Amino acid sequence: MFGSAKSDIPKKVGGVPAKSRGDKAWQILREAIFTGRFAPGAPLRFQEMQTLCGMSVSPVREALTRLVAEGLVETEHNRGYRVTPLSRGDLEDLVRTRIRLEGWALERAIELGDERWEARIMSSLHVLSRLPRRRSADPRLMDEEWERRHNDFHTSLIAACDSPTTLQICRALSDRADRYRQISLAFETGPRDVDAEHAAIAEAALARDPAKARNALATHYEQTTRYLSTYLAAD
Repeated sequence: MFGSAKSDIPKKVGGVPAKSRGDKAWQILREAIFTGRFAPGAPLRFQEMQTLCGMSVSPVREALTRLVAEGLVETEHNRGYRVTPLSRGDLEDLVRTRIRLEGWALERAIELGDERWEARIMSSLHVLSRLPRRRSADPRLMDEEWERRHNDFHTSLIAACDSPTTLQICRALSDRADRYRQISLAFETGPRDVDAEHAAIAEAALARDPAKARNALATHYEQTTRYLSTYLAAD
């Protein structure tokens, strides 16, 4: 019994659990993609990634596996890895699809939602508005806790929709849009009141005004396209 318990202890590399090194490599490479250090479409070379992470090849490979699953990195046949390209056409198609599908899910949630649904929206909006989007140490990156609260808010809006298939597709589209949303932070020009955008969606939903809520949601999502369109067109 004692022998089997000992075998469950994670192996360590240089005194640090191997899994935590893979997590750290994933975080470093992910942020390098979001900040543009590794440009869209650029090849990813192991020597450069190892130098950036300060680690051996094993945790870097582990991180790459996660990044491929997230859609941030692609494998090229016999050519290794590269950062997944971005395109204005893909972004516009993604935003249009989200507006149509998530807009319908929001309408259903407004029709079917009860007071618990309303309370969840109000609660998630409240805690979201209490945090800044940008990290104080690097304003090009979003605060991780803000990201979690942001996801919870958007999930709460459509939580009362009675179509599990629609909700599953909405989650997948949100995951795809995450990279564009992250990168857009580095290209925002002029003031943008994201808190007001979120409040407008919530207020319309709680007022049971589906047309107004859907329009507010569309306006919110289209902001990413507006800020990134020049960069993607130039690219």
